[in-house]
Amino acid sequence: MIDTRDHGWAYPAPGVLELVQRFLNLHEHAPGTEADLPPTREMVEAFLREQGLLRPNERFTERDRETALQLHAALHAKVRSNAGEPTPSSELATLDRVARAARLRPSFGPDEPNLVPEARGVAGALGRLLAIVFLADLDGSWGHLKECADETCRSVFYDRSRNRSGRWCSMSACGNRAKVRAWRERQRLEERS
Repeated sequence: MIDTRDHGWAYPAPGVLELVQRFLNLHEHAPGTEADLPPTREMVEAFLREQGLLRPNERFTERDRETALQLHAALHAKVRSNAGEPTPSSELATLDRVARAARLRPSFGPDEPNLVPEARGVAGALGRLLAIVFLADLDGSWGHLKECADETCRSVFYDRSRNRSGRWCSMSACGNRAKVRAWRERQRLEERS
């Protein structure tokens, strides 16, 4: 279901933020290309059920998939903001809409404060993901999530470098491909000279 060949998993996010990272790394491969496609309905539903976010008796419809994909896209935009790209207001509106549908409320339990979705079903499942994002934004761990710099890869990785200079989800895969492409381009330019 989740492509874990070496993309995004060299540096998993700490704690429950890894669950959001896994959600962001859901994708389908375009046949015959390296391009990624949005996850299928079955893929999103299986993820939510396998992670215990959606109970076996709770329905998952095509409309639910569309909402999940909108959240998926909005969170990717929010990850890109960690690299300085502004998050479009339409994506922020999606995050707010999904949070309202989940009816997130603060909870001061014995361990630590939390956000708890009062909604059930898919709205509650997506709300649990958003609660993790919200708290990670507050504690600063969200700022370590990045999209891979390889144009054929959209994997999200957790940048553990001290100065947050990581660029690829995997140096051995995407980083190596980028270096080979740069070398070939330099060779081509030298041949022209």
